[in-house]
Amino acid sequence: MRIKQWIGALAALAILPMTATAADTLDGKALYQANCAQCHGATGEVSKFGKSLKPFPARNHRAIAKLVSSDEMRRIITYGIRGTAMTPKKYKLDALEIEEVIAYIQTFDYSPNLANGKKRFEAVCSTCHGGDGRATTGVGAKNLVYTKLNLTEIVHTMRYGRPGTLMTSKRHQLTNIDIADVASYVNSLKYMANPAQGKKMYASNCASCHATPHDIKLIGNAASSRSVSDLSDRLLDLRIRHGRHVDRAGKKVENLSVDDIQDIMAYMRANTN
Repeated sequence: MRIKQWIGALAALAILPMTATAADTLDGKALYQANCAQCHGATGEVSKFGKSLKPFPARNHRAIAKLVSSDEMRRIITYGIRGTAMTPKKYKLDALEIEEVIAYIQTFDYSPNLANGKKRFEAVCSTCHGGDGRATTGVGAKNLVYTKLNLTEIVHTMRYGRPGTLMTSKRHQLTNIDIADVASYVNSLKYMANPAQGKKMYASNCASCHATPHDIKLIGNAASSRSVSDLSDRLLDLRIRHGRHVDRAGKKVENLSVDDIQDIMAYMRANTN
């Protein structure tokens, strides 16, 4: 009799609905609240506790939720960040749960403040990139007006720098809000060089000596194995502005604006690749 009672009890338990947890339902919001909100805030903005963390406060998730790749978020959540209070979550969350947390973070919205972006750019970036982003400072920085990086790539460069260059990581110098604002400001500076306009400028300023870009003969170190398309933007710009042809080109070169030269370079590259 007792055996039958046990069997009946077990059968009853089997059909009772289980209490759903965040893990059972893969609820990204609930998982975020349970594992991230204490430091990063319930809405992705840093909590009071998160601001007090040493040596670095917690980061604002809302500001860069749509500007950081899923791969980068996955790495940070899984393995943490050494030297900070961000510990690995791979012992608390499985792979599917981490994906749900990432998906929830990516629902956050942020409207960049371009005025703040300009202010922080001038304070942190202009020494190398110049006040207008054109990098005429002589240190070899990239001309940001003609950068080919998209907004996400600009953010990544600011957060981690570029190894082997003077571009160092800014993630401990700037908050995520500052990074989002500066990146949006830099993105707003973009002027996409126009090859069609460059063709017209080339015809009126260069073609009398160099009928086509293919006719240009480079001189100098290893010139015999190089073409115009092999030169960096900076070196090609220097060749146009200060090359040995300047004594012949004269005021035609002097009167070319930065944008004129970028258009000419775009045309030259399109016709020498």
